[in-house]
Amino acid sequence: MNQLLTKTLVFAVLLFAGFSAHAQYVPRTIEQERGRLLDDRGEVMPDYMVQRLVGDEIYNETYVGARKQYKAGKVLITTGLIGAGAGLAVTGVSLGVFISDYIDMFGSTEDIWDSFTGATESVGWFYRGLTLASVSSGAFVMGLIFKTVGWRRLEWIAGNYNDGNRPVALSLGQGRYGTGLVLHF
Repeated sequence: MNQLLTKTLVFAVLLFAGFSAHAQYVPRTIEQERGRLLDDRGEVMPDYMVQRLVGDEIYNETYVGARKQYKAGKVLITTGLIGAGAGLAVTGVSLGVFISDYIDMFGSTEDIWDSFTGATESVGWFYRGLTLASVSSGAFVMGLIFKTVGWRRLEWIAGNYNDGNRPVALSLGQGRYGTGLVLHF
C-alpha cells in the first residue's frame, strides 16, 4: 500500500508541476519566401526558432545581415520607383509648361530649343527633375542588388539546413550492382 501511495503522490506532483508533454516541432525542411524562412508546413518561423535550428554562428553572421539586406532592398526599390516617377513628372511638367507658354507667345515651335535654354526657371526645374529621376534610378538599382544578395543568402541558409537534415531512407530497389536494400541519404 505504501508503494501505491508513493507512486500516486509522484504522479500527482508531476501532473500538476506544469510539465508539457508536447514535443518541440523541428521541421525537416526550410524554404525561403519573400525574405522569411518557412518551415515544411508553410508557416513563418520566428527568429528564435531559426537561431535554434541553424546555430548561433550562421544566425548571427548570415541570417541577421541577410534579413537586413532584403528589407533595405525592398525600401530602396520602392523609394527609387516613387522618386524616379516624381522626377520624370517634374521634368515633363516643366517642359510642358515651357512649350505651352512658348506656343502662346509666338504661335509656333520654331527656335524653341534656343529659347528653352535661355529660360532659366524652366531649365532649372527640368534639370531638378532629371537629377531626382537619376538619383532615384540609382537607388532602385541598389535596391535590386541588396534584395537579390539578401535573398540568395537566405536561400543558402535554407539549402544548408536542408542538406544537413536530409531524411535517411532504406528501401528495396535496384542498385548499381543489382537488386537489394538501397540506403538513401
